Amino acid sequence: MDPRRVLLVGVDVSKSSWFALCSDLSGEVVFDGVKVLADAAGLAQLTGLIADARQRRGAEVVVVGVEATGHFHQTLTAHLVDVAGVIVRVVNPAAVTAVRKARLNRRRKTDWLDAAAICELLRWGEGSPSHLDESAASTLRVLWSGRKDLVDMRSDLRHRANALIDCLWPGFTAKDRAAGLRPLFRDPFDIKAARVIVGLLAEGWAPADFAAARIEPLRAVFAGRGCRLVRPHAQRIISRANAALAPHPAATAGKARILRALLASMDDLDVHITDIEAEMASLLPCTQGAKLIQIRGVGVVAASGFVAFIGHTDRWSEWSKVWRAAGLDPARSQSGPRDNAYGISREGSAWGRRALMDLTVSVLRQRGPDRTVTSPPARPASPAGSPSPRRATDSAACASR
Repeated sequence: MDPRRVLLVGVDVSKSSWFALCSDLSGEVVFDGVKVLADAAGLAQLTGLIADARQRRGAEVVVVGVEATGHFHQTLTAHLVDVAGVIVRVVNPAAVTAVRKARLNRRRKTDWLDAAAICELLRWGEGSPSHLDESAASTLRVLWSGRKDLVDMRSDLRHRANALIDCLWPGFTAKDRAAGLRPLFRDPFDIKAARVIVGLLAEGWAPADFAAARIEPLRAVFAGRGCRLVRPHAQRIISRANAALAPHPAATAGKARILRALLASMDDLDVHITDIEAEMASLLPCTQGAKLIQIRGVGVVAASGFVAFIGHTDRWSEWSKVWRAAGLDPARSQSGPRDNAYGISREGSAWGRRALMDLTVSVLRQRGPDRTVTSPPARPASPAGSPSPRRATDSAACASR
C-alpha cells in the first residue's frame, strides 16, 4: 500500500473545542492544525475535512486517533465510529506526553504538539479500538462507576454526620480499649437501633432526654419507628445517657438541623444505590460474567465491576495486558548486567484495580469447608521395580497438566 494513501488524523480534545491535524504514513502534513468548536457544526466541519483530504489523496485507509481525556472524548469517538471508512483509535494521554517529551518539548505543551504526537503514535500502530457501544458490558461500566461515586458520596456524608452526632451526644462513638470504653453501637447507621437514636438527635433530643425516659416508654418510642428494642439494650442506652457529658448549647446550635438534612440525603442515596444494583443484576446475565455470581462470596456488585473492566474477552490479545491496563504490572529496570525488579507501576486504571481487588477480596473472605486432619492410612509395600501408587498418580497428574 502506498504510504501517501494512508491518512492519520490526530485529534486533541478539550471541553469546548477539538484540534485536528492530518498527515500521511510518510509524515507529510495533509492539513495543518485546524481548531473547531465541540458542537454539531464543529463535528460536520471535522468530518468534512477528513472526507476532503481522503478524496484529494485517494486514501485507502483513514485512521483517526483521539486522546482519551476523561469523558470529553467519548461523544466525539462515538460519532466518528459511525463515519463510514474511518478507523478510530483511542490514545493514552501518558503516551502522548512521552512522545512530546521525546521531541524535546518537555516545557512546551500546545494543541498542535499534542495532535502531532497522536499522529506519531498512530504511525507506530499504537492506540486501542473504541469500545463504546450499547452492550450490557458497556452499560455495566457506567452503572458500576456511578454506583461507586454514590457510595463514596454516602461515606463522606456519614463522616460528616458522625462529627455532628458527637457534638449532640458527646462520646456517642468514643472508643478507648485501655480505659475500657466501647461505643454504644458498632455503627451508627447500619444498626437499626443506632439509626433511631441518630434520628431522635436530629429531631432535637439530648442525652438528658434519653436518661429521663423509663425503659417501657423508650421501647415504645423505638417501636413507633419500626425498631424492637429489648430491655437490656434500653437499660444500656439509659445508663450511657446518664454518664454522658451534657452538650453545651453554644456547641450544638443549628447542628440538629444539618444532621436532619444529611440523614435525608443519605436515605435518598440508599434508594438510588439499590435501584442501580437492581439494574446491574438484570444486565449481568447478558454478559460473559454471568456465572461469576455462582462463586461463593461473589455478589452482583463485585461481578459487575469485573465485567465492567474486562468487557468482552475478545478485546484483549493476551491476559498479560489486563494486568498492565490495571496498573498491576511490576516495574523493571534493565541495563547491561543489571536487572532490577520493583513493585507494581500503578500506570493504569485505578477503578480497574479496585474492581479486580473487590472480586478477589469477596472470594478470599469466604471460609473453606471444615476438614478434619487425620493420619493417612498405611500403604502396602509395592513390588520391587514397580512405581508406588502415589508416584504413578503424581505422574499421571503431571501428564494431564
